[in-house]
Amino acid sequence: MRRVLVAATVVAAIACAPKTPPATTTPVSPPPAPPSVPPPAPSQSLRLGPSALHYVMHQVIHIEQEFQGMRQPLDFGLHVFFAATITGPADSIGYPTTITIDSIIADSGTTVPMGINLAAAKALSFAGRLSATGAFRNPVPSDSAAAQSLAPVVGSFRNFFPRLPAAGVTLGATWTDTTTENDRAAGSVTVAAVNRSHAAAWEDRMGTRALRVEVASDFTIRGSGEQAGQPFEVAGSGLRSGIDYIAVDGRYMGGESRDSTSMTITLPMQSMTIPRTQVSRTTVAVLP
Repeated sequence: MRRVLVAATVVAAIACAPKTPPATTTPVSPPPAPPSVPPPAPSQSLRLGPSALHYVMHQVIHIEQEFQGMRQPLDFGLHVFFAATITGPADSIGYPTTITIDSIIADSGTTVPMGINLAAAKALSFAGRLSATGAFRNPVPSDSAAAQSLAPVVGSFRNFFPRLPAAGVTLGATWTDTTTENDRAAGSVTVAAVNRSHAAAWEDRMGTRALRVEVASDFTIRGSGEQAGQPFEVAGSGLRSGIDYIAVDGRYMGGESRDSTSMTITLPMQSMTIPRTQVSRTTVAVLP
């Protein structure tokens, strides 16, 4: 879910922050990385492959915006519990892959954006293909109505897995890729990113030898839509830094990222422009 939660935060902007802002959720800093360990083979090329893992993803967003001359802070946090099953063999599109949500739990003090029922996430699944480059293609939801209602906060997991070269990745490799995502949950908002990656080191990740991949991205946001009966336009840009871990056997072992975004939300009917800065922190961990 390497995505900016544009839809959810636009809803929050239009609805305005609550009179009593929720308590800020401060993510716990991860422990320092363990010492590097030797790779199993210097020239080994890694690719994502078949696996069946349970994950928890925690995302915390802190927003500062100005609305009608008042500065409004807003904090939004969610834990998403889900399973990802990748089966082989791969076809010309990729590995058959299913992601099934177990539950979504809001952090204490979080105000869930209006119109979103987190309980509808129970057993919602997305079936598609995982490409050689890590793109989750053509995801089809088990319940289209539930998927649509939850799209502002979970999307469809298109960018959950790390992006890799089609031929695989080796220690020391560097590469650049571009991604473009159209977030229709917020109308027609496009997030275009340029991602620069480096396979930096072999490390121990939860008792498994894994390749540490460092990613730095810059992205732009632009589009328009309608929320709560009001048309809006949004434009902005941001930076992202992150780390992903890929096990020797092709399993995605999670990671973390931090986004920093500056944007403006324009409400034409009210002749109003809302400036906003947004910082988000995401961690993904494999569950036992």
